Amino acid sequence: MSTKTVLLTGASGFIALHTLDQLLKRNYTVIGTVRSQDKADNITVQFKKEYPSAQLTFAIVEDIGASGAFNKVFQDHPEIEGVLHTASPFSFGLNKDFKDAYFTPATEGTKNVLEAIQNYGKNVKNVVVTSSNAAVANADKVGDKTFIHTEETWNPITWDDVDNELKAYIASKKLAEKLAWEFVAEQKPLWKLTTVNPTLVWGPQKFESSLANKTLNTSAEAINKLLSSDPNDTHFFDKPIGTSIDVRDVALLHVLPLENENVSGKRLYPIQDEFNGQRILNIINRNFPELESKIAKGSLDGADKHAEENTIYYDTSKTLEWTGIKSWIPLEETVKDSVRQILDYRSKH
Repeated sequence: MSTKTVLLTGASGFIALHTLDQLLKRNYTVIGTVRSQDKADNITVQFKKEYPSAQLTFAIVEDIGASGAFNKVFQDHPEIEGVLHTASPFSFGLNKDFKDAYFTPATEGTKNVLEAIQNYGKNVKNVVVTSSNAAVANADKVGDKTFIHTEETWNPITWDDVDNELKAYIASKKLAEKLAWEFVAEQKPLWKLTTVNPTLVWGPQKFESSLANKTLNTSAEAINKLLSSDPNDTHFFDKPIGTSIDVRDVALLHVLPLENENVSGKRLYPIQDEFNGQRILNIINRNFPELESKIAKGSLDGADKHAEENTIYYDTSKTLEWTGIKSWIPLEETVKDSVRQILDYRSKH
């Protein structure tokens, strides 16, 4: 158990709340950044119920893209030894210029926190940045068995390729991670950089109060939507589709570099499985008979084969080896836990 002080940026996010849980469970002193005092108060109240003696405080950073956004945090807290930078946009339909919505907060936010660490974080030893499979996956290699994505693979996309919102998000994640590694190469800091590159992140919410929202965070909403599917609909092969990972594994990957030299300084790449909407529906219908005739069954045959042939091929064995994790949480468990939480919440409210 640790008594180190860790800074967690974007502490109110889906991944961040699970990461914060991991940190408090391990007795870290945590300083979280959020955009408002209301968010800070809400998180504090909920975690104090689980960890009454938790050492948890917050700093308000309204705009991570603003120059010097994190300077005061490090000036006020020279005791910070670890930094987990999870703050970055992941939502669509922002109705903003693509650069303003994605590129600037992702790249400037990363640059600002790294510069603040370098200038004021004199005791920082480990920095973990939340990147994405978007920085890894090559869109033109979907279904190509000869191209295996690993911890060393990079998406070749550039900002010049951006002509829609999805590409803007993908490019922003790739460019923000590249910026981080280039910063380390140029500045040669005393701390080690680790990046975590999850694919679509699913799993239960850390607090069921998050389910009060009409829609969930962008990734979790994909499962939520299937619980409102038309029982007569049969078209679930093509959307949603991709590869996935459980949020609890992603949270663990953010904390392990603070404790294990074999993990720090690496590019971590977690994937549990490939999926399509039909595979998810099959899991839901198999485990929740009470939903019979209330949601779609879809077309039962061929879902697994279709998912495999229409997503990327990958190998995450190096990440498992470095971390000592024996296997990722299975897709079936992730879906079951997510759906059970939603159904329980609905029955209570």
